[in-house]
Amino acid sequence: MSQKKWKINVIDIIAVLLIVAVGVFLFTRLSSGGSGGSETVNIRYTVLCENQPTEIYEAVQQYVPGTLMASGALYNQQIVSVEAEPTLVCSNGEWVEDPDHMDLTFTVEGQIEREAVLVASAGNQEIRIGKIIILKTEYIEFEEAMVTSVSYPESLG
Repeated sequence: MSQKKWKINVIDIIAVLLIVAVGVFLFTRLSSGGSGGSETVNIRYTVLCENQPTEIYEAVQQYVPGTLMASGALYNQQIVSVEAEPTLVCSNGEWVEDPDHMDLTFTVEGQIEREAVLVASAGNQEIRIGKIIILKTEYIEFEEAMVTSVSYPESLG
């Protein structure tokens, strides 16, 4: 039997370099979580939590500011303020303030990743006006919080 001698030629070198380049690209893409160093965009939105006991407002003030979280992970968004207004109830055909309940409005600021279509999210929850979300930090959680405004200021500073 005759043995063939392998000769390395230019096409073989190019093929090997191409395979190595693709491998390096895929490795860096996957190791960075698929983000590829994507650009971030500032976001500010407000969330309304209606008809909360007055004591809740007093309790949450000590935990503001607070970083948002979901599934045990912290996100690059933070509750920066909370405001309270009296809850209005209808009594005998008139709207009156409920002395035991407040409507809380939280302001959240942070960054989201810019993608082909700008979809604001906190964790896996989309942030859209009118959407009911779970507003959660390490110490605060509201299961039925409605997004009431969303803006993308150029600078949050």
